[in-house]
Amino acid sequence: MGKFEINQVDVKNDGRIILYQRPRPDGSVIPTWQMRISVPNSTGYHRASTGEKEQSEAMRKATNTYEELYMKVMTGGSFRSKSFEEVYKSWKVDLPKMVTKRHPTYVKERLSLIRNYPLRFFGDQKVEKIEKSSFNEYWIWRRHNSVRTNPATGKSTPYSPSNNSLRKEAVALKLMFTYSVDKGWMKSIPNLNIPSLDRDARRATFTLKEWRLLIRRMREWTEETQSGGTVGRNRYVTQQYVLILANCGARIGELRYLRWNELRTEVNEDGSKTLIANVFGKTGEREIVFLEGSEVWVKHLYDLRKKELGDHPPSDGYVVCHKDGKPIGSLKKGFDSLLDYCDLTNDSLGRKRTLYSLRHFYATQRLSKDVSPFLLAKQMGTSVEMLERFYGQVVTSLVRREINKNKVSRTPPKPSENEYPFENSKPLKNQLDHHRDGHVVIDH
Repeated sequence: MGKFEINQVDVKNDGRIILYQRPRPDGSVIPTWQMRISVPNSTGYHRASTGEKEQSEAMRKATNTYEELYMKVMTGGSFRSKSFEEVYKSWKVDLPKMVTKRHPTYVKERLSLIRNYPLRFFGDQKVEKIEKSSFNEYWIWRRHNSVRTNPATGKSTPYSPSNNSLRKEAVALKLMFTYSVDKGWMKSIPNLNIPSLDRDARRATFTLKEWRLLIRRMREWTEETQSGGTVGRNRYVTQQYVLILANCGARIGELRYLRWNELRTEVNEDGSKTLIANVFGKTGEREIVFLEGSEVWVKHLYDLRKKELGDHPPSDGYVVCHKDGKPIGSLKKGFDSLLDYCDLTNDSLGRKRTLYSLRHFYATQRLSKDVSPFLLAKQMGTSVEMLERFYGQVVTSLVRREINKNKVSRTPPKPSENEYPFENSKPLKNQLDHHRDGHVVIDH
């Protein structure tokens, strides 16, 4: 193959086993024979040195290698074997190139999920040998070998990882295994055999009565620190964030890195307006539609940034950010503080509420209005099966109504004197009609 393969010998005259030698820079020939082998039903070549200078010995060694590789492929293996660690190192290099639209934190988090425990367990194991039984052992090992390290003291303490943590790890593993299959290092993605939930699959959310209490007391919680300062700003941003999450059903990570230029407003055929965001989540890129009226909280965040900067925020600026413009990594502490203030930390079954409870509240409310699970699954970036699993108590047996059938009359919002870059007059067609019902979860 080109000037780097000289004195080629086709051992079986069928192109499967090729011996060749390599030239030195001065034009002389390196006497050791190299082999290039291809196997039926496999792509690419296996290249290696025979370690032999005698052609007859090199032919014998290359033939033996071919037969070993042939048997390996016929029994479901791959002759391009890679260890788990080798795949991880290659994936580490290629992942940033594969997800250029993602925030850099996305790459960092995925690599961390693999590096922390899977890499320690699988290490030098060949990926083609990893199967369901391997993960049966891994999940047991993972539960009994997990530790947390205190950054202040350096002391490590054991802990039992949550099912949610294991699911996140499994998603990252699936991404890496998909990459390995694409490279030809594995035949298929192994069954990750994620442990079944040992708790009620339904997730902590809010009843309407609890939600109204939260809204009322959240105003008090925010107004306590209206004098300004970091605490006051954090509470105000948390308030808007909570209201936005409950009215669009997005994942926390999807809003965390949302930028102003990824928002737009479209005008419906009846003259009403709909706010739409282009987000990047674990299911890829998609559009989410905000419930009518919920754009007011997005505008509150825009006005806050405009006041802080003394000018319009940059188009690529983050919607939810610190005063310095950097994205807020987590609002968990603020939300926990709010729940504690409202005495709503746990639901009636004792399950601790989290920011994800807002997504679950959104799903529960939409399903309770007989929204089509198919449309809702598309909006939330999930599957109908997942909706049935977690919200089966409110999923209707058949799709009977479109999402805009339960029209709730409401006073139209007052026109704003301010201008927002994400508002325009572009007509909106049928693909977004399912959120034009005017039903806003929040009373404002």
